[in-house]
Amino acid sequence: MMRVLVPVRLRKAVRGWFDSRYISVADHRQDIKDALWEVQTLRREVVTLQEEVRQLASRTGDAQRLSKETADALDHVLQNEVLVWQAIDGLKERS
Repeated sequence: MMRVLVPVRLRKAVRGWFDSRYISVADHRQDIKDALWEVQTLRREVVTLQEEVRQLASRTGDAQRLSKETADALDHVLQNEVLVWQAIDGLKERS
């Protein structure tokens, strides 16, 4: 390797350029640790969301059953209402 005398101002300018362009090893390590922590946090959140999705999926069967029962009950109520109004109309016609 050959050494060359470089003026201090030029050396500072070059080092400043490199320092502004690249991050230090310690900063890089900290960035990696931060990224790993974020990935682990996201992994925990995904697991939590997957469990919630499983719970919601199990409830859809109940919701479907309840909606069918409600529709059947409402149908009976409407049929009974029609019968009541027919009876009322029949009574009006007799009197």
